[in-house]
Amino acid sequence: MVAPLAYSLVVVMAKSWYPGHMVATQKSIRELAPYLTAFVEVVDARAPELTRHRPLATWVGRTPVVVVLNKADVANSRVTEAWVTWYKERGVAAIPFSAKDSSAPHRLRTVVEARYQPPYRLAVVGVPNVGKSTILNRMVGRHRVRTGGKPGITRGRQWIRVGNGWEWLDLPGVVTPAKSRDWRLKVLGIVAWPTDEAEQLADFVWTLVDHGPDADWMSWGRRRGYLGRGGAVDVQRTAEALIRSFQAGELGAISLETPDQRETQ
Repeated sequence: MVAPLAYSLVVVMAKSWYPGHMVATQKSIRELAPYLTAFVEVVDARAPELTRHRPLATWVGRTPVVVVLNKADVANSRVTEAWVTWYKERGVAAIPFSAKDSSAPHRLRTVVEARYQPPYRLAVVGVPNVGKSTILNRMVGRHRVRTGGKPGITRGRQWIRVGNGWEWLDLPGVVTPAKSRDWRLKVLGIVAWPTDEAEQLADFVWTLVDHGPDADWMSWGRRRGYLGRGGAVDVQRTAEALIRSFQAGELGAISLETPDQRETQ
């Protein structure tokens, strides 16, 4: 049994690092779950399980969850198909999604309509920067929700009613601190990383891509003109550019996690 003083210290320490808006998100999810048709949990298709928020399963209670594998256009399509099958085998509805695919909103609506009865009240949840607001914008047909490249753009509840029995709820992002040191979350842009880690992260990214004519990522930077004084390669600028290029899918369709890897964890 934890001593009262020790317990108090744990609580204080937890509150000191756990942002208030995330505490509010947890509370909102627990309160709203009984009244929702389903939660739409957005993950990054390049690492679906890694970018899920594991405590969410205990927050939603019996409310169903539909997993949306966002950014499927920059993930390996065969791996993404394997993930959809993996979720199906576990009784979870999962669908690839890309903001560039005009048919994606229709396919998501079809999945919801096939599994549930109207009215459809859906809450969009997920870790920061997986594209929750972008998906919501596509589903409601108007850019009513702010989007951005930094985690934490959304700060409060936003209900959006679009007619025909559909209502969408946007919530602030949640994080999984235990995973925050994983380099994959950093190169995906899920968690922030200090500038002095750029070279190490660039090394990780370089092992994943088709190098083409470049012997290393420094050569990649030189060929693209990321040069400093005296014509030397600007190492920091090149490393950061490589990471951004990976995030944008400019280095190819690459997945960072497979179902087989998940099974062995």
